[in-house]
Amino acid sequence: MIIKFSNHLLERWLSIIKVNIKEILFFIVWSSLMYLFEHVMLWNWISIPMTPVALLGGGLAIFLGFRNNSAYDRWWEARKLWGGIVNVSRTFSANAISFLPDKINEAIVKRHLAYVYALKIQQREISSYEESFKFISESESILYLNKKNTATAILAKQSQVITDLKRTGVIDAFEHKILMENISSSFDLQGGLERILKTVFPFFYKYFTRTFLWLFMIVLPMSLVHEMGWQSIPLSVAISFVYMVLDKIGDVTENPLKGRSSGTPISSICRTIEIDLLQMLESDFIPEPLPIKQTRHKSSYLD
Repeated sequence: MIIKFSNHLLERWLSIIKVNIKEILFFIVWSSLMYLFEHVMLWNWISIPMTPVALLGGGLAIFLGFRNNSAYDRWWEARKLWGGIVNVSRTFSANAISFLPDKINEAIVKRHLAYVYALKIQQREISSYEESFKFISESESILYLNKKNTATAILAKQSQVITDLKRTGVIDAFEHKILMENISSSFDLQGGLERILKTVFPFFYKYFTRTFLWLFMIVLPMSLVHEMGWQSIPLSVAISFVYMVLDKIGDVTENPLKGRSSGTPISSICRTIEIDLLQMLESDFIPEPLPIKQTRHKSSYLD
């Protein structure tokens, strides 16, 4: 996130300043140098007209607005897709428990939990699948060790098991159809998440936006110093900081599946699914929910 959600206003701003101190010091030093050159050393040639700088700032605002809107769309789509995972997990498990005998439905539901956590691990690009494999037998987990897409492999195994149950007469054709539709919905949602993860934000948007941003922040004090004198220093710093913040908002938002506090709370969502499904199975051990926190570390601010 941009700031830590604290009730203490001063703590928020001190944290923002601390994280962005290098950029702020650069703005202060640069605008002070422009004042020194113009009004002390009388280098009048460094002063430039305000009109072209204003046009550059207006164009830059359009670039930043477009990029931030696109980044927010990615963030919101990721949250909707994981919300869909929650819904389909509840529906699939409720159907499995209704259609299948106790021993069988427990294995089916826990395999789905293994799938949910495997999907989380792949989205976060974690190397170990221990969190996923704890819900299935060791012999079954071995089947997935060398798979390129473990979540897909688990869901394919789920589909195979359900089809075998239909062939042996444990479920009828209608029940099989309902369960397979749930699995198909899971595949669709997984595909949407993989699309966000593997589709990088176009490089030229970030490159040119950042190039124009630094050009604007460099020439801004040169356009203000002649008419405003020393007052151009705080004004240049404030305006430059605002534009830099807008750029960093886009950076933080465009990767919603990373482990930042501003991203999709995947761990908390997976724990919610785990609690709901284990309660459906009337399990004796129900884990506690994971709180969604705005952490104090650097990624909570404009890093």
